Amino acid sequence: MMKAKLKFKKKVMTGVKGLDALLKGGLVEGRNVLLSGPAGSGKSTLAMQFAYFGAHHQGEPSLYVTLEESKEKLIEDMAKFGLDLKGAEKKGKFYLIGGPIAKLTSHMQKVDADIMDIIAEIEEVIKEKGIKRVVIDSINLLTMLLKDGEERRRALATLANTLSSLGCTTIMISETEEGTMKLSRYGIEEFIVDGIIALYLVRQGSRFVPGITVRKMRGSDHDREIRVYKITSKGFVVYPTETMFEEFN
Repeated sequence: MMKAKLKFKKKVMTGVKGLDALLKGGLVEGRNVLLSGPAGSGKSTLAMQFAYFGAHHQGEPSLYVTLEESKEKLIEDMAKFGLDLKGAEKKGKFYLIGGPIAKLTSHMQKVDADIMDIIAEIEEVIKEKGIKRVVIDSINLLTMLLKDGEERRRALATLANTLSSLGCTTIMISETEEGTMKLSRYGIEEFIVDGIIALYLVRQGSRFVPGITVRKMRGSDHDREIRVYKITSKGFVVYPTETMFEEFN
């Protein structure tokens, strides 16, 4: 009897130098990935490069939902890395929506909306624009609008299932506490997603050594070491052959 061949899902290149080597070709198409790390570790830069690469180089409409920075500030900050977000928007492949959470909270109170309304709005944009890549920056801020752990779990599961059902490859950003090896703020996010990419900033004397690792990636093999990365003038760069703790020697 002939054995059935295993079918592997298509890989989606992130466009982040060195990261696709850790991912053995890229993220699994249509899956949700948690990108966690402390403040200042480069989460937004990595995620934006993923979205921009898809829109600008792969012809895949991409949506970046920001709940912290204004659109104007993000456009200005990413221009320093050579990412022309305005140009990508004009070409109709890149979409940047949202704004500071304070404005969102105020709006929700005025119209008696809840987090499911936000998810519905994201779904509408995805269907209308044919979005293939999504970034949620960040789910910490999104879940701030909820009262307890069960509400957070239910809302995040709904968001993840919605994005997957629409065929989107998604990065959900989660900010962790500095000095810990936690993967998320509430301890529930990592059980909802299909993959986890974790960023660390480990103090060594008067400096912080940055490290990145793929903690899990369902449906795909991946590198399991903590590798070195840097934020350069060209953005987020991973060094796939350099182990983080070698820097301590």
